[in-house]
Amino acid sequence: MYTHTMTTKTLKRSKDRKVTNSVTASGNARGANSFGLPSGRDFSCPGQTDFCGRICYAGKLEKVYSGVRNVLMHNWDLLKDADIDTMRDLLSDMISEFVAETDRINARGEVATYDFRIHWDGDFFSREYAMAWADVIRAFGNVRFWAYTRTLDIVDVFDNLPNLALYLSGDPDNMAQVNATADTYSYARIATVADTFKEARATVLDSSRKSYDCPELAKRIPLISSKGSACISCGVCPAARGDVMFSASGK
Repeated sequence: MYTHTMTTKTLKRSKDRKVTNSVTASGNARGANSFGLPSGRDFSCPGQTDFCGRICYAGKLEKVYSGVRNVLMHNWDLLKDADIDTMRDLLSDMISEFVAETDRINARGEVATYDFRIHWDGDFFSREYAMAWADVIRAFGNVRFWAYTRTLDIVDVFDNLPNLALYLSGDPDNMAQVNATADTYSYARIATVADTFKEARATVLDSSRKSYDCPELAKRIPLISSKGSACISCGVCPAARGDVMFSASGK
């Protein structure tokens, strides 16, 4: 247990239409339930592979939208050189704000869940940063977190966290390491990406693992509608129901 101190600076959450836990009647994101950092080996992604660098959709958004880039760099500047206590305080304040926002939405009679996506962009850039997140996840047992990571040497930090769905991001460049890590840590799921769903399945080394194609990328459900966002409507990743397949081409 750590002693929490309120910080004067705050991290910025993002409204992500694919993962939002609350939508308006017109089908727009209401709740900001995701967090991002700038992507790439020079920033928060030490485990970035060449394949990931080529297809990274979030990294492309950083280049196109200066507002998105500014939010991510704000978060990076607060965290990159911080000690673990400061990181925990910053993350805890952010999740407290998220919970309060969700309570306000529910108080109006609108349904919102306590689901939070860690890193819609970016990754766990250090062991201390991962440990700070683990402490915060443990402290907020009413929140269901999920995250994808290529930083495979920090996976042990997240042991015994029932409210975290942790996915190891595998692709043609790192699949052997991902499978070995998943064999070591049974609580970890695998998220495999390739250019097509067929190639993603061919990349998997253990075909006995239960897996699902991402239904939004397969165009079976919309990105967002008045009924909810794709990730919350599907529920596979937030609930860690099994491995998941992603296709860079949607085919």
